[in-house]
Amino acid sequence: MNIKTFRAADLQEALGLVFAEFGENARVMHTRQVDEPRLFGLLRRRFVEITAAEGSAPAATSEDQTERTPAFSSVNKSTTRTRPGRSDDFVQNLLESPYESVLPAREPAILRTEIPSMPEPPLPRNPVPLGLWRRFEPDELNPTVLQRNLLIRFGEFLRFGGPLDLSGSKSGPLIAALVGPTGVGKTSTLAKLAAHYRLREFKQVGFLTVDLFRLGATDQLRKYAEMLDVPLEIVSEMYRVKTAISRLKDRHVILIDTPGTNPKNVAKMQMLGTLLDAAGVDEVHLLLPATSSAAVMDDAFKRFRPLGLTGLTLTKLDETVGLADLYRFLKANEFPLRFYSTGQNITEDIEV
Repeated sequence: MNIKTFRAADLQEALGLVFAEFGENARVMHTRQVDEPRLFGLLRRRFVEITAAEGSAPAATSEDQTERTPAFSSVNKSTTRTRPGRSDDFVQNLLESPYESVLPAREPAILRTEIPSMPEPPLPRNPVPLGLWRRFEPDELNPTVLQRNLLIRFGEFLRFGGPLDLSGSKSGPLIAALVGPTGVGKTSTLAKLAAHYRLREFKQVGFLTVDLFRLGATDQLRKYAEMLDVPLEIVSEMYRVKTAISRLKDRHVILIDTPGTNPKNVAKMQMLGTLLDAAGVDEVHLLLPATSSAAVMDDAFKRFRPLGLTGLTLTKLDETVGLADLYRFLKANEFPLRFYSTGQNITEDIEV
């Protein structure tokens, strides 16, 4: 069955497009009213969209004709604008197709009739150049097709690093440290990662913290450790880091919570680098809030990068009002995104 979607300013014009494409064999499958945002969403342009198929429909009985007539009472035949080669009978037959679902004149909501076993449009194998989208026919601007092309484009411009590497290639535990500015949510993200690997992948997890500069930070991590049944090592001196790591050598992964650091404070950044070297970390994840501007994220990334970053984790994605700055930052730096958090739920709100 040949199925296409037509879009026009009003119902009559859309029906004319259907007739021009399929002729007398056209059968309407569903009709809907759509709004196209313009000028950053401030203005909207309204269209009528008709999905039609080429093929014969079952003959309708007189009783069926009588029952269906009220559903199309909003269409006035006397005001139907005809084009060459199109008759009023054709318009009426098209509207009385058994697949039709017409919008009431006063109802702004979208009404759609789902057709059982209706074939889905084929997805393109190659990405569609963005500049060509405006030249496409309405049936080619299918939401599924556009979404697939966006994913292909994001895959070209952005890099994704995947989860922690717990493949077992290393003899001891994997040691991963979380670093970042103050207030980005390092401690809660540490607990989310531990909950994921502890409860879903059944890995043995250990905590190590050197965050002694923020009041109450150790108490918060201790509560997470008790809740998840995870051992916690609290380090107060730099030379004790290796000893604490050795006490956690039976773990699959050790997660290190570091103090929130102002990236412009050179002395504290050097101290943080010394800590990471002493711990012998395998992965260093920079945490940045998605609510920051592209300039702030870019500056923080450049200042933390000398610490040997291996991945980026985004926090507060649920609190941001837009992703344009985030997209610009990720595209410009081409750095692998490893995780992102989407809420306050420790056991749920983190994604690879």
